[in-house]
Amino acid sequence: MPLSLQQMVSAQVDRVIRRGTRAERFDQLRSRHFWSSYLFLSDPVTNLIQAGQYDIFKVIPSGTGQGYPTNVPLSLRETNWLNSGRVPDNQNFVITEIGVTLKRPPSVDGFGQGQDPVFAPSNGIWANLPAAQQAHINRGAQNRQICPADAIAILYGTILEMSFLTNNVPLGLCADFSQSAGGYSFANANWPDGNPVPGSGRDGQGYLSGDPLNGIPAAAFRRKLEVPILLQHGENMGMRLNIPRNIEVEPTTAVAPIVNPALGTGWFEIRVDWWAHESFTEKS
Repeated sequence: MPLSLQQMVSAQVDRVIRRGTRAERFDQLRSRHFWSSYLFLSDPVTNLIQAGQYDIFKVIPSGTGQGYPTNVPLSLRETNWLNSGRVPDNQNFVITEIGVTLKRPPSVDGFGQGQDPVFAPSNGIWANLPAAQQAHINRGAQNRQICPADAIAILYGTILEMSFLTNNVPLGLCADFSQSAGGYSFANANWPDGNPVPGSGRDGQGYLSGDPLNGIPAAAFRRKLEVPILLQHGENMGMRLNIPRNIEVEPTTAVAPIVNPALGTGWFEIRVDWWAHESFTEKS
């Protein structure tokens, strides 16, 4: 009679603990977390994110792409998927849940308004963007999170799809894969001179900030997939972010009568991650 997954895990532990040996087939199991990010830049003139299909889980660490500058190779911060467009030959996956996180890249300066001192490293993402894009971002409030209006427009305007060799399967809106999070505000935040802190809102009385829908991955609080996604070794696969219509985000310049110096941030990352059970063959 075939063993259940729990029995297989117990047998695997028993083999190692009691006999100091492992199996030679696809009957070793572990759980792993995978992620991949795409960098989006709003147009400095129109404030638009252009409609299109944006592939993720395609570029591996040390490679370039997925919206990041061509001379900035992706690191493990951006992705830990190690095979470009396919499942590794010695691994099989059962994806049990998916999460989507909307966030900003690392801050570019100390005050958040393009002022000195500037702490952006010369090999960082921002430092390698075109000058016009840098100026656009610098007008945004770098000491704030993505504003709620932008978060809603992006998450409800982007479809997450699973890509295979011959077809793309829409899984849902990015907003459907929400995580444990919530908006937050800075109330009565003023500099010692009594002026509002940049990004603190009208007259320093408070400004709703943070991510209203999707936050840091919290596996225990995310919605599990009722039917898991199965990926077998060597299979062609990836994921993509499909934006069917242009998305207009908030401008990075002041808009009357709001007092805070900027609304938008000018850039953001969509990070898709999933937890999976994995069977593998130990090659070491």
